Amino acid sequence: MRNCLRLLSLALLIAASSNLWAGALSKAEEHNMLNNAWKLPSELSEARIEYLLQTLSDEIFDKGFRYIGVEEDLFHGHLLFERIHKDGESTLYPRAILYHTQEEAHKAHWEKTIDPKYDYLNVANRNWIQWLSDDANEDGTLIENAKKYVDAAKKDPAQFETDFAEPQEKLHYTIHASNLDPQKLGFVLAGELQFEFELFDEKRVDPYPDYMGVKGPIQVRLPGQNTTKLNLSTRTMFLERNQRP
Repeated sequence: MRNCLRLLSLALLIAASSNLWAGALSKAEEHNMLNNAWKLPSELSEARIEYLLQTLSDEIFDKGFRYIGVEEDLFHGHLLFERIHKDGESTLYPRAILYHTQEEAHKAHWEKTIDPKYDYLNVANRNWIQWLSDDANEDGTLIENAKKYVDAAKKDPAQFETDFAEPQEKLHYTIHASNLDPQKLGFVLAGELQFEFELFDEKRVDPYPDYMGVKGPIQVRLPGQNTTKLNLSTRTMFLERNQRP
């Protein structure tokens, strides 16, 4: 049943737009991403993000997270870009999304300042990469533990290797985009852009409409639960990384 729903969602998504998997960003798209309140490129539409989050949830729910749309657990992703040079032109190309789950788990585990339900599920399973594709049938279907791509020179990979390890207070177990090895990724990270998906609130008034560009709601159904409505926002600017292999 889950696969049938996913295929139906994919079919509706393809029908909605034929340009969702356009590849490299145009100069106009890049300009909009860098300067507008809503910073995600148009090929990362609300419908596509909804599909990607549903696919992610189906794959890693309970293994990587339990609560979506809340800052304590899963509420944001980092869109990772490669810069492509071709025919004298330089363009950005979205390659993958890096997610951090159990975001505030340390506050429940050590400080005891938030609800204990947000305590660590597994310190080795709180960083995930979802690969994007120009092929609509493959888009978002490959989801991997980001520890596979850690650069040992920038982050000790040993802390992520043991499932159900007792977490250490000095380690928050976050793998940042800058901790990833370009040789393992297969591309040089040119930059990243964070986007948020937070619980939808009909009474919410956006205090910064020209800054955050809130959109939605989108809907994600966690296994065994009712559909969750989420708003989308982009609160941070595009961060250039300029890594070299």
